[in-house]
Amino acid sequence: MGFESKDSGIAASIFLSLYVIYTALAINIVIKEGWRSVYTTLLIHGIFRVAGQLCGVAFAALGWAHWQFLIAYLVFSAEGYFVLILSAYHFIARAQYAVIGYSWIRPCREDRKAKVSEAKTFTDRLRARLSLYNVFHYLLIPANSFIISGGSMLSGLTIEEINGHSGKLVTSRVLRTVGQSIFLFQTCVAIFLAFRSYFVEKISHEFIYAVFIVAPFLLVRGVFGILSIYLDKMDYFLLSNYTAEGLASSFVAYEYIMGTTMEFVSATVFISTYYINRRLTKKREGDIETFQEDSEEKKVDETS
Repeated sequence: MGFESKDSGIAASIFLSLYVIYTALAINIVIKEGWRSVYTTLLIHGIFRVAGQLCGVAFAALGWAHWQFLIAYLVFSAEGYFVLILSAYHFIARAQYAVIGYSWIRPCREDRKAKVSEAKTFTDRLRARLSLYNVFHYLLIPANSFIISGGSMLSGLTIEEINGHSGKLVTSRVLRTVGQSIFLFQTCVAIFLAFRSYFVEKISHEFIYAVFIVAPFLLVRGVFGILSIYLDKMDYFLLSNYTAEGLASSFVAYEYIMGTTMEFVSATVFISTYYINRRLTKKREGDIETFQEDSEEKKVDETS
């Protein structure tokens, strides 16, 4: 396939291949673990990113005349980041359940019902129904909408309007800034909750460790989301980033190193916990069997 933007096309194609492999693994894991597992959101992330990379390849091949693919790419990228943030909260909650049998971040339906039945006032009932996870999820939804609507507003602008910083462009930047800022704030909260769970609640689990590992990558992704709105070298809609050979190499490097790579590494770390968890579970079961066998041997020796 020939690309109008060669560097962008190559980068988009590489990550399309990587995300196809990732999504295939995620599908296999979800089939084994079920749709209610913590890995379902990671599968959704893969689907969004595959769709986004397809749009990225199409835009690199067809050029600026088909800007609709650019808008679609940006929207799917935002959706992918949105799902990764939710995954971090899922992982912390599952770690709490695995270690202490309860999660105050995201209590199960039975725990919520028990709290509601014990509530005496309207405020208590509201707190019982709305977990911390629900509150954060409800905040992420409008943030996601701001980013999508802000990006979609640019679809109707002409080149002259973009260069002239029209009112729509300013509004678009404000909406995207608010949305990306909420995403970054929620990322920081998720990281704080992971540290609190580990140091205060003494929850030592591979899911918590996974959040620790992905923390710097998600933070870089969040900061990049804001910087890309205002820094000229990172702005998709600034024509100075387009050369006769397509997108400038420096711009492609920013986009795929600070954006796509950060998401892919985070998603890969999260999905790898399935194999780590399975291996640790087998080891624990083996240790229990060994302990039981040793106990039985001791009893036999004592009776004899």
